[in-house]
Amino acid sequence: MGYSVKWVVENLGITRDMLRYYEKEKLLPANESRNPTNKYRDYSDEDIERIWGIKLLIGIGFTAKEIYVLMNDPDFDFDTAIAQKVAELERKHDENLLYLEFAKSIKFLGRVPTTSKIGSVKFDDFLEYAHENWNFYDDPRSAPFMQMADTLISKAPQEWSPDDVERILEMFENFDAEGMMHTYALHGYYQVISDMKDLGYDSDTVQDGKITPQFIAKYTAPFFLGGDIAIQHERNYGKEGCLFIAQALAYYGGYDIDDL
Repeated sequence: MGYSVKWVVENLGITRDMLRYYEKEKLLPANESRNPTNKYRDYSDEDIERIWGIKLLIGIGFTAKEIYVLMNDPDFDFDTAIAQKVAELERKHDENLLYLEFAKSIKFLGRVPTTSKIGSVKFDDFLEYAHENWNFYDDPRSAPFMQMADTLISKAPQEWSPDDVERILEMFENFDAEGMMHTYALHGYYQVISDMKDLGYDSDTVQDGKITPQFIAKYTAPFFLGGDIAIQHERNYGKEGCLFIAQALAYYGGYDIDDL
């Protein structure tokens, strides 16, 4: 008599469907041993150890197909396999962190980065540029501000812990948060200038690219309408107040609010 399916499910934290999947993927050897009482398969000590090992490997990122290859490799070396998996997971971690911080930066600003003219740059080149220049969590100068902003947005003031308060005060002492916000608002302007670098910094076209009312409206008003910045503004000015400010800024630049 071996271990019943019920025992395996209850003690190893695995579902019946997953057991069948292991068998289908040949991670568990075929076994026709059946319990005479209920006709279900019984699992041996060797099966239990194998299931335990499989679950551990899956728990650190190995796929079923990778485990099958490892189990059938006569030259399998655990130390080598785990070292390779660690290196792979570190690469994925860095990549996932990049995506996360990039997405959080977009969420914070409420704007999707774009180029001044679609087609003026290859998309892959633009995406690489955006990852480097719109990832405010990876910028040593802006990262402390973003961490502070996360606290301000995610918690009401009465929910702040003493550590939160201390961290926020330190951030305000170290830099001008309002100035940082304006820096982000001008980011699009910098991008426009960068797109004209082939003309030379002293060209009339580049030098005529001054900060106009239209630019202020386009890159400031949206911060009162969407994204985490707008959420923070709503706490200060209310939803109607934010809409009025955005409308006023849009009008200043000669826009209708729906055109921004």
